[in-house]
Amino acid sequence: MAEKLPLLMDLGQGLSVIISLPTLVSWTNRSRPKKARRGTFGFNSQTNSLEYFNGSYWFTTAMSKV
Repeated sequence: MAEKLPLLMDLGQGLSVIISLPTLVSWTNRSRPKKARRGTFGFNSQTNSLEYFNGSYWFTTAMSKV
């Protein structure tokens, strides 16, 4: 499993502040958002794919190990 890296805001002079940890919503085919908004993006743990909703259709891209 990949390590989550924090999102940093550069304050200058070598200083930075952690402002959040990036997260990705996860679902299965059955729990996928029913009334998703255009631009909804998440990970389908059942199909091991990233999914994007364009307002009409779900687009998927399979994940693979490098």
